Amino acid sequence: MASEKEEFVTKLYIPTGEPITKNGHVTIYRVRCMKEPGKPEALLKLYHNKNCAKVYERLKQLNYTEWPKVHDVKFFDGNTLVVEDYLKGATMQEIMEGKRAQKAKYTEAEAQKIMQRITEAVKVINEIQPPLSHGNLKKSNIFITSGGHVKFLDFEPADPKKPRFNLFEFLGRLFHELLTGKEPKGKVSYEGRYKKVIEKCLEPNPANQYTDITQMEEDVQEAKEMEWEEPEDVITLGIPYVLTLPFQGTILAAEWILFSFFYQKDNMTNAALFGAIFVIHLLLFIWRRWKFIHDADVSLDHSKLILPVLLFVAILAVIYIGVGRFIVPIT
Repeated sequence: MASEKEEFVTKLYIPTGEPITKNGHVTIYRVRCMKEPGKPEALLKLYHNKNCAKVYERLKQLNYTEWPKVHDVKFFDGNTLVVEDYLKGATMQEIMEGKRAQKAKYTEAEAQKIMQRITEAVKVINEIQPPLSHGNLKKSNIFITSGGHVKFLDFEPADPKKPRFNLFEFLGRLFHELLTGKEPKGKVSYEGRYKKVIEKCLEPNPANQYTDITQMEEDVQEAKEMEWEEPEDVITLGIPYVLTLPFQGTILAAEWILFSFFYQKDNMTNAALFGAIFVIHLLLFIWRRWKFIHDADVSLDHSKLILPVLLFVAILAVIYIGVGRFIVPIT
């Protein structure tokens, strides 16, 4: 006779394939809910050696839109089994990784809208009585559905052995990353209209941080409505002098003069030698300069990339003509 656990997994909720996630913390399957009308898809999450059944039983009873609908909860052999809605979309962790891969970031308006949805969801949870806490809130547990709704995943009871979760520090770090593409490291590097909000979230002294999510929402709204002149994107990148165009350009110009001189003199051996030296040096310079800018994670617009190259090409053309006309007179 099948055990209650086997009955739960193999008859009520049938996996449709191999686990989509499997680690020491949780194993997740996509399943068919056989007892639901239409047999919809869902996720079956097996939390290993963790009893969070009471939390999920409460989530099931409350049935708010700020988390996936919970279909069923069971506690077997020290493990918690949870069946919840299958959502379409991505976690904030996946979204931010995708943005970084594209070297893109949100506009202030886009970042503010996302933060507004997240803080509204936090506010709803905070207002539930008795209080409902999320002891494991992080980017990978904030899900943005394909319709743009915020859902919190993987609720866990607060662990008394761990330091108390600082909600506003987390929100400040997330807001900073949405606006800049990077997590803050020490001093806030963002210089826009929401800087003061982020700084207050990240105050080292918790007594100087926000104490109420509504206060943070009001400050964000006030910053949104204030008149603001966007600062110009000024890139102050300290490029080493040996990688600058004036330094390398002088050497390249000298090599080009020698190539031009021997070419005009029909000395093809030396012309080929200095031509090869010029090409190798030019490619090496371009590669070293690109690598430095890439490693510094700086994006330059097309004008800053193309105009110096066009100017350099024009100088080389003038040198070539000058060599032919004045150093080696054309007869």
